[in-house]
Amino acid sequence: MENRTYVPTLLETVLSVPAIINISYYKFPKNYIFPGEQHDFWEFVYVDRGEILVTAGKLEYVLKAGEMAFHSCNEFHSQRSLKGSTADIIVVSFICTSPFMDDFKEKILFLNQAEKQCLHNVVRESEISYEAFEKAPPLIHMQKKASAPFGSDQLLKMGLEQLLILIYRRGESIGVQERQYRPSELSSRTLTVERVKSYIESHYRERLTLTALADCGNISISHLKRIFKEETGDSVISYLARTRISEAKRLIHEGSYSFTQIAELTGFDNIYYFSRRFKELTGMTPSEYALSVRE
Repeated sequence: MENRTYVPTLLETVLSVPAIINISYYKFPKNYIFPGEQHDFWEFVYVDRGEILVTAGKLEYVLKAGEMAFHSCNEFHSQRSLKGSTADIIVVSFICTSPFMDDFKEKILFLNQAEKQCLHNVVRESEISYEAFEKAPPLIHMQKKASAPFGSDQLLKMGLEQLLILIYRRGESIGVQERQYRPSELSSRTLTVERVKSYIESHYRERLTLTALADCGNISISHLKRIFKEETGDSVISYLARTRISEAKRLIHEGSYSFTQIAELTGFDNIYYFSRRFKELTGMTPSEYALSVRE
């Protein structure tokens, strides 16, 4: 038999995330202000719904739904709700010393569907493995659950590294200077979209139609659909559904209502449509979500 020598191929590591500080999903209420901080590790902020005003160093810029921005080590940063609207954001803080991270400085990155799914997988793994992150001095850290599944830390590490590599590869971004915030220059269409968003957030329990929302903005349906997508990165119908499902998740957490009651309280015509939309937007049925938050 012929002797063969097998030579192992060493796999290159271009970046590594050896430690995490925070992985959290936050819901910013209207007029919320986070006063700011700086620290010696990297952090990124992703807007899942709505938009926020970010201060980073001497720059102030708007971050919209579907967009991500990084804060480098020791960069002062703060966030607040924009123009009295609400927003849902994901904040991830971590250790990474790779020089490739410098490419993320002072940029707004646009995530595609695969990258968004990767990020939500990281958040989901964190939720089932760690207690909710609390900034309660003197010890600020993530506390692992006794029930954390096998290999959860490794999945978090790989998930974050995969996300960073995917974003770096594609590199779809703009400089934060292009989104610099100038309150006096707010366009009329931005104000129109904000008015429609506020109307949705106040009337989502009702049977809202595109006609009613267009009337609220005093524009045509086609114009509303176009400017809403351009301003938020989301369609009107999708934004309405996300608002309803966000409230449904809160009510499930509360544990005081049946799924049929929650469907009615959040503006869905029936339990079947509610369940289908809930799974489309969260990846879980209402029953599965209820079990996950009560474990």
